[in-house]
Amino acid sequence: MPIQLALFIVIRDANIATARANIDEALQVTADVFFKSLTQHRDSLLAKVRALSSDYAFKPVANTNEHKTVLSTLISYQQRVEASVMLLLSMDGNIIADTSHPNLTARPFYLPQLIEQASNSEFGEADSIAFIDEQPYLLVVVPLFSPEPSHWIVMGFLITDSFAENLQKTTKSQVSILYGSTLRDINNQWQQLASTLPTETRLLSEQALTEQSWGFKKNFDLLMDQQHYISVVLPIQYQHDEYFIALLQRSLAQALLPYDQLHFIVATGFAIALLLLIVGGNFIARKITQPVTVLAQGAKRIEQGHYDLTIEVNQKDELGQLAKRFNAMAKGLAERAKIRSLLGKVVSPAIAEQLLSKGVELGGEERQVTILFSDIRNFTSLCETHDAKEVLTLLNQLLTRLSKIIDNHHGVIDKYIGDAVMALFGVPINDDLQAQNTVLAALAMQQELVLINLELVEQKFAAIGLGIGINSANVIAGNMGSATRLNYTVIGDGVNLSSRLEGLTKYYGVAILVSQSTKSQCKGIIFQEIDTVRVKGKQQGLTIYQPLGLLSDFSQTELAQIQQFEQVLKHYKQQNWQKSLALLTSLIAHSPVTVYQQIYLDRLRAQQGKVFDEGWDGIFTHSQK
Repeated sequence: MPIQLALFIVIRDANIATARANIDEALQVTADVFFKSLTQHRDSLLAKVRALSSDYAFKPVANTNEHKTVLSTLISYQQRVEASVMLLLSMDGNIIADTSHPNLTARPFYLPQLIEQASNSEFGEADSIAFIDEQPYLLVVVPLFSPEPSHWIVMGFLITDSFAENLQKTTKSQVSILYGSTLRDINNQWQQLASTLPTETRLLSEQALTEQSWGFKKNFDLLMDQQHYISVVLPIQYQHDEYFIALLQRSLAQALLPYDQLHFIVATGFAIALLLLIVGGNFIARKITQPVTVLAQGAKRIEQGHYDLTIEVNQKDELGQLAKRFNAMAKGLAERAKIRSLLGKVVSPAIAEQLLSKGVELGGEERQVTILFSDIRNFTSLCETHDAKEVLTLLNQLLTRLSKIIDNHHGVIDKYIGDAVMALFGVPINDDLQAQNTVLAALAMQQELVLINLELVEQKFAAIGLGIGINSANVIAGNMGSATRLNYTVIGDGVNLSSRLEGLTKYYGVAILVSQSTKSQCKGIIFQEIDTVRVKGKQQGLTIYQPLGLLSDFSQTELAQIQQFEQVLKHYKQQNWQKSLALLTSLIAHSPVTVYQQIYLDRLRAQQGKVFDEGWDGIFTHSQK
């Protein structure tokens, strides 16, 4: 027990030191995250003002310089973007309209330094934290071009506790925004502008920050309400002897809470275990310990998948009977594993499990299923330049890697058709996220194809492509075939449509195409509309999309390009050929033209000069599969 006590104290001290070190490291990382998050807030605000500056409807209103008209427009836009204040200024800094002071006009702007900062900047834009009516705001200013700079647009958001809370969600630390008139005055009092701390703790942080010495971006201990907070101060803005700072903090007590709980659990468990050991240890050791240990070791081997074992317990009591049942169980598991292994090499493991658990019966049921068809491109030419054994080995390796991705996304392989794969999502096991899992699997397959091609080039093989078509539909799923030979599969019109979409990837030069029914079930994934088509054997039009990736992976510029192509399609469908062609030409001027963009270039050029046709539905008919 003295040794245990000494170890307990050493471990406790080590845990405290570890907690401090972890907090120190986390705060330094958090500081970088904080500045990035603050920059994103500023950029978001700038984007909203730039949008208004580029609004053709707003420019005529601004050029009237009419106070009521401009004020009404600013209030409308302010409500739409959820801003706190908006102003329109003349180029010489006079207020035309101010949503925070509706009656104020023809007066000099009360923050001239903001206009001066914008005038001296390269792009005529500026941002700052400043007070309006003794309230702190994050403000940005952007010029209005008509086409020459004619006005200043100012937008601001009030810095409140919710502002700090949003930053806390990103930084995972307590966040406080404070203001001080100067750092040279030792009697300077810091003023809380926004904070995630409890109300009573905020005043303590102001006082403690004033009384204690500290430096920017250096961790230090701040004692508040008898609790230690590991803190770091970040400078946000310094202008005219005014400091705006951010105080990031993490409670040492909260960081140690899991360790304290662990200490209590360890101490309690040790005491209980010691008592049980003294009372019943001798009896347990004599009669039960050895056979239980043997059984436990056998159970561990069973858990690891080793079923070929026999437990020997030379006792005629309940433990002896348990050992016999254990041996019988291991034998049954070994036979079942053998069947599952053999069956799993013929069909998907999920289908094999269903057949083993429910039995083999002919018949099916109507199910909502997402079907994926994939086909390897350029594989025929690959076969012509290599012998059959090399090609077969390569094909097996490719299908193994692609099939693993499908398995990892809860899909099952229905069949291999030469170098093509048909996979099912949502059967035989229900999956509420089947469409999303299918699209994510397709994107992962295309990412894996990049690695595969790098390896093929190293092995002197030609690079290959992969076309994927995806559709979600109600189909018949079940065991189909004869009484002596079954195949778990799906049939229905939705299956044929998936195959047609895979074929259309060649025509449009894209890797993946999905139907509207699949796209509508996917959240957080960005899609690019490609066309509205009639596939072979269908009369009804179908809108098809290309999945591009997760929303979080795209920049605002990339999202804007996607939206611009959507505008191209919108004007194309409205037979506004000239507008559609102008937008498409502008889009491809900044990046290489894609196959489907070239298709629309050809279509639009062919339509130039044609009159409006009320019978034209914008649907392109494909006569080939």
